[in-house]
Amino acid sequence: MILTGVFVFLLLVVAPGVAAEAAAPPPPGLEFRVGGPRGWRVPDANTSYDWWAMNNRFHVGDHLYFKYANDSVLVVDRLAFDACNASEPLAAFADGATKFRLDRPGFFCFISGEAGHCQEGQRLIVRVMVHPALASAPAPGAPTTEPAGHAGGRPRPSECSCSDASSSVGTAIAAAAGVAISAAMATVVVLVLLLQ
Repeated sequence: MILTGVFVFLLLVVAPGVAAEAAAPPPPGLEFRVGGPRGWRVPDANTSYDWWAMNNRFHVGDHLYFKYANDSVLVVDRLAFDACNASEPLAAFADGATKFRLDRPGFFCFISGEAGHCQEGQRLIVRVMVHPALASAPAPGAPTTEPAGHAGGRPRPSECSCSDASSSVGTAIAAAAGVAISAAMATVVVLVLLLQ
């Protein structure tokens, strides 16, 4: 009888807390200043965007902060990145202080929109991972929307494309985890009651 009381206590008191914790949103994203204190500019001997990107971990929900003057930030696909082609960006920004949200897992490609800057090394690829608090990435084929500042035209498919999955995968996963935990606890209580 005492064992039954313990399981009922667990079901009524502990399970809702576990479910609430599982349903909690992931921690807010971090903000990374591209280029450090020097900002987004043509790199010199002390600046390497490749090295900077490799030494940081980016997760869905993080932001890249580009600080620059007399320049721009273009989001491009991989082909445009490799060719330093600024003619058809997926998104273009020229406000001098661009905050770009990494809204999905995968690769994002950025180049300078100023003539010759990309060829001189002012370009960046970041690999974005799913946040550890989320168990999976958006489902393939999920609806997408174009980001603010889109330069027009249809984005070309590539590993560096810019899309925003509108599904709330994290919420669905957390809710499913909470339901599964509650169901498992209820099953244990029923089994204990049947064994007595």
